[in-house]
Amino acid sequence: MVYTPALRSFLQGHIDRLGVLEIEPQTMWLADDAIEGPFRENPSFIEAISALPVAKLIHSVGMPLGGTRRPHPDQIALTRATAERLDSPWVSEHLSVAGTPHRSAGFLLPPLQTAEGVETAAANIRAFAAGIGRPVAIETGVSYIGRKPFEMPDGEFVAAVAEAADCGILLDLHNVYCNERNGRTTLDTFIAALPLERVWEVHLAGGDEADGVWLDAHCGRMPPDLAARARDIVRALPNLGAINYEIYETFLENMAESTLEAMLDELEALWSEAGRASPTAPCSRAAQRCGPPETEARPSPRAWEDGMTRAVWQAATGHHPFPDDSGAMRLYARLARSFRGSMMLRVLGRSLRYLILREADRGDSILERYFKAVPPQLYAHLEAKAFRGWSVQAGISDPLLEALMDYDIVMVDMLADPRPREVTFPGDPRPVFEALARSQLPDMPEPPLWEIEILPDPGQSSAFRGIEAGS
Repeated sequence: MVYTPALRSFLQGHIDRLGVLEIEPQTMWLADDAIEGPFRENPSFIEAISALPVAKLIHSVGMPLGGTRRPHPDQIALTRATAERLDSPWVSEHLSVAGTPHRSAGFLLPPLQTAEGVETAAANIRAFAAGIGRPVAIETGVSYIGRKPFEMPDGEFVAAVAEAADCGILLDLHNVYCNERNGRTTLDTFIAALPLERVWEVHLAGGDEADGVWLDAHCGRMPPDLAARARDIVRALPNLGAINYEIYETFLENMAESTLEAMLDELEALWSEAGRASPTAPCSRAAQRCGPPETEARPSPRAWEDGMTRAVWQAATGHHPFPDDSGAMRLYARLARSFRGSMMLRVLGRSLRYLILREADRGDSILERYFKAVPPQLYAHLEAKAFRGWSVQAGISDPLLEALMDYDIVMVDMLADPRPREVTFPGDPRPVFEALARSQLPDMPEPPLWEIEILPDPGQSSAFRGIEAGS
């Protein structure tokens, strides 16, 4: 399964049933800048994960390889160190677009599926693999927009990239299932175009419907029809090395243990079928491919990602020059804002609760102003710091909100740099914290100012000790 802290208690009693945990290292990093770094890992997290008695796979989520943004050398170096520490047999990353070389879209977007798009992605993958120093697999993505007449079919594009880069494939079956349900392609057509011997890993997940679109929501059990079809697909994969299941932490927190156990049963049954199909002569994929009309006008990868980035970040569909995609662009913008809000909430829990209580009906409009003014920051603590700076400039802050944000941000900063810190409060913080815990708007504290010393939490480095071997 893909690791998240919400799995800790479940793993204590079920670690022996898992053959592998997939680790997304960037989710535990801090950075000074989301694109340029420098990047720092949480040492206690890596220490605790390395102690778990199970194999680990590294799934990078910070360097999507489908666009013109090159994988950053510092990110590569830190990912390589983590892969070496955890002895990951390969490292995977998304065949998607994260934005432009200098600005983030806030959500993974589909790459341009043309010959130039293939060359762009393959160059990124080769650079990534050279820096990682071990085999690399590319993850097949979901796309909520329609395929353009000048684009290659989805499966043919993935096959062309994998062969040009000489890499493996992480076949995300739920992503392709989404594309089928939304009318972009079919699972059968997609799978038929792939070099199946290059598929080393499969991702599965659950989804949900919103505004008539089936979303890769990672929200629970996979759809029954996908579960039925997954069995035949994994049987046809001769080199499958792992099957991993993805669920977002917010859904795991309220999921019954029996549901997770049923999912493990399902995964074990699937794994028992891996590679068991009768050998057949490989199909000639080259003969199946038919390129787009050479006379069809098409954007460059840079223009493609620039238009989508602006359309999604600023929720302005006109930046993407394909009117038929307007609904999809609005959906992407909404998903990106939801993702940014969830990142902010992870860090600014007290601060945002106070802001919402203080502003009553204006809280959503304040966040919308922020999202339009400030590009996505990709890392939760950077999003929190950017919101703090913007709130002061925009005139919506007050001394208590600033103190609460400073307090929340320091708690995250200490994960990577565990030394004592001080935060200034406009008065006694205890009544403030007590009121917020009751979801009540606190009164502004009375002077004098308080200097709060925050000490490192010795429990951080032992958060996983209960599931070490022999425990």
